[in-house]
Amino acid sequence: MNRLLLIGINTLRGFSGPMFNFLITLFGIKFFGKEDWGTMINALLSVFLIVFIIGWGNKDYLIRKYSKQPSQIYQAFYSNFFSRSLLLPLALILLLFFPITIAIWCIVLVLLMHSYNALESLVIFHQKFGAQFAAELIAFGLIFSSIFYFNNFSLETFLKLYCAAFLFKLLWLIIAMKLWKAHFHLKVSLQEFIAPFWFFMLGLSGWVASKADLYIVNFTMPKAQISEYQIAITAFLLIQSLSYLIILPFTKHLYRLPEKSIAKIKKILAFTSFPLVTLCTAVLWFILEKIAILNLPISFYVFGGLASIPTYFFIVDIMMYYRNKKESSILKINFINALLNLVLTFLLIQKMGIMGAIISVFINQCSFLCFYKFKLIK
Repeated sequence: MNRLLLIGINTLRGFSGPMFNFLITLFGIKFFGKEDWGTMINALLSVFLIVFIIGWGNKDYLIRKYSKQPSQIYQAFYSNFFSRSLLLPLALILLLFFPITIAIWCIVLVLLMHSYNALESLVIFHQKFGAQFAAELIAFGLIFSSIFYFNNFSLETFLKLYCAAFLFKLLWLIIAMKLWKAHFHLKVSLQEFIAPFWFFMLGLSGWVASKADLYIVNFTMPKAQISEYQIAITAFLLIQSLSYLIILPFTKHLYRLPEKSIAKIKKILAFTSFPLVTLCTAVLWFILEKIAILNLPISFYVFGGLASIPTYFFIVDIMMYYRNKKESSILKINFINALLNLVLTFLLIQKMGIMGAIISVFINQCSFLCFYKFKLIK
């Protein structure tokens, strides 16, 4: 029972992040307008990009290292954290793109997110999922309630709120894991960049393949359209992630199941995908058009729904690649599709605006499906 509860909380923790972001964006747009909230999204996307680079694939690398050297967990954690902190000056580039006050708060947010995200590997290793979910829920409540509290939008105010939220989450986890009792180890090593490099590349390839469209929209489109696209694409990513929830009961045994059982799981996903995605897309259309009033064409939702379906057909295949230790093949597939996504989004967005961006996502997802189903890279 405790094991099932732990799995449930971990799943809820993973699903809640995108859901919280969706709700904040939805009501941010509704109360402050697409133009104003678009400036917030623009700043956050810039921060997230820098935080991702500074992360350098640390989570997966450290979890593997902890399992091999459980007696040296905190030595590994601190060495990796302080080594990666040498990349923090990258945040100074924000001074070139934002007014000085906004840039400073963005830099503070980078520092806080870097520190908070670093604890993810310890959360997973010590299975402190409940503590982290509680922190995320309270922080979400702080930001979400602030949308209703303030009458006028201020980018600086909301950046301060995000900083306060991440500071709270950081302190909450430090207390939950009693980090002050752990052995402190101050060490900087070049090895902390070399050893996790392939974890970083795997993450980077997947990140570019899945988020290139969002960043191209962010840097090329008006602020109002940034808001429209960000909330819509976040929602469609949530619909895609439901595929993982469907196979969640099988994930523990997926790496040991025979081919016949795996084929049955694939059939479940296939038969579920069309009605589930259709229903979710219809609900999404109602929320975004009747509540947020985005005024997006119906064809946008059609392509968004179609782009959500392929994941249900290849998510198990990805896991099989991992089971067969074919991470290098996944890396190649990701980079090919990342390049495809970059080129297609850039070209189509010039001709069709955000409609071109969602079409490029659909084509990109179909490309992923072809690579995994036809085993174009083995």
